[in-house]
Amino acid sequence: MPAQIAAVQYQKSPLQAAYSLKESFAWGQFARYIELGNDGFALRQVDRYENGHLTRYDRRHWEDQFGTLADFRFGETWKKHWGEPQVIGHEEFENLWHQAESSPPFVARRPSPVEAAPWLTLFESGRWKGQT
Repeated sequence: MPAQIAAVQYQKSPLQAAYSLKESFAWGQFARYIELGNDGFALRQVDRYENGHLTRYDRRHWEDQFGTLADFRFGETWKKHWGEPQVIGHEEFENLWHQAESSPPFVARRPSPVEAAPWLTLFESGRWKGQT
């Protein structure tokens, strides 16, 4: 899996529908910019909304009132739900990651749940029966 991930480690999704149950709903559609880990799950993510807001997530801050870290493992199910990703460069991702600190949602975001992301806990336990 790591060799396959290296080719798409930094990627941008096609536009996604607004989160219907999050405070970011009125911001419009968004694109996910993702850094994948060797395990096939997102390490870090920046969501860029139509209104210009940026939110960011990682494995420590994986959810807040605006959105959540991608919970699929990279593979066919990922592509089925979120579309074929566009490969981007490390520098583009890092620039967005740092820009997100200046976006209004960054200051207003609530703390992430204290427990680890449930999909990562399940995967790390060896009980993952997830998608491919």
